[in-house]
Amino acid sequence: MGKLDAQVRELLASLSKNPPAQPWDVSIASYRSAGEKLVALAGDPSSECEVRDFEIHLPGRAIRARSYRPKGAVGAVPGVVYFHGGGFVRGSLESHDRLCRELSIRGGFSVIAIAYRLAPEATFPSAHDDAVECFHWVSDHSDELRIDSDALAVAGDSAGAMLAAATAVGIRERANGAMVKAQGLLCPVLDATLTSTSVEQYSQAPILPRPVLEWCIDQYFPNVQARRSPAASPLMKESLAGAPPALIFSSEVDPVSDDARRYSAKLEASGVGSELREYAGMPHSFFLLAGVLEEGERAIVCFAEKLSRLLR
Repeated sequence: MGKLDAQVRELLASLSKNPPAQPWDVSIASYRSAGEKLVALAGDPSSECEVRDFEIHLPGRAIRARSYRPKGAVGAVPGVVYFHGGGFVRGSLESHDRLCRELSIRGGFSVIAIAYRLAPEATFPSAHDDAVECFHWVSDHSDELRIDSDALAVAGDSAGAMLAAATAVGIRERANGAMVKAQGLLCPVLDATLTSTSVEQYSQAPILPRPVLEWCIDQYFPNVQARRSPAASPLMKESLAGAPPALIFSSEVDPVSDDARRYSAKLEASGVGSELREYAGMPHSFFLLAGVLEEGERAIVCFAEKLSRLLR
């Protein structure tokens, strides 16, 4: 296993004094509540952007969403449709509020965060469908959102990055008007079959050990065969030709670190631009711990600035 950063080791020592229960030992509600309590580690939320909650009405359902826009921004600005992480089981607009604020401010673009349906109540392809349909909705309503529809990206972290990548590829295949200009992925899970070498190499990694990763996948993909579908796992596509350029940030000590490498290589082999950056000594989703990890804050700033350049 790679050597953990000193600040990470200090944080883990602190957390070990009151270790969280395993997800299979508690109710789904308790597991989600425990995740929300980690928000304090993200740091204080900025007040330098306009924030508005609203609903996206889709056939048979309404999806909660939150808009972030830098204060003082004039006219239509680039936009990023963001899907939170949480293993398809937990995570919310609140858990990723600080991150979305920072991305909007640092990148100078609007962020539309999507509260897609969660497992086990809603299994595959529910979250995938929500992601694609919400992207279309944002594109169709770009004028009222004051977003430049020609500069619209998808982004996400962990499981949300799978939704972002699947949306980026799926939108191009549908070719029905909406366009994804770029995809931004943070510690992405891109192979639901969990066949990357890193899954075994970092099976006991902090934050996301293999048993927890497998449990989350089981909740959202109870049909094992569905995990091999290209619509579920972007890495299962034979070619990624025509996909939008990608910005991919990953962490070294992470069972899904190879997913980032494999996806970046596959994009480049398909003639698609891809920038991959791996953070040494960092665990999964370290950027959500930016309140205590300096590298997490630096990663957020760098990610926002690079994604902004892809949209301009």
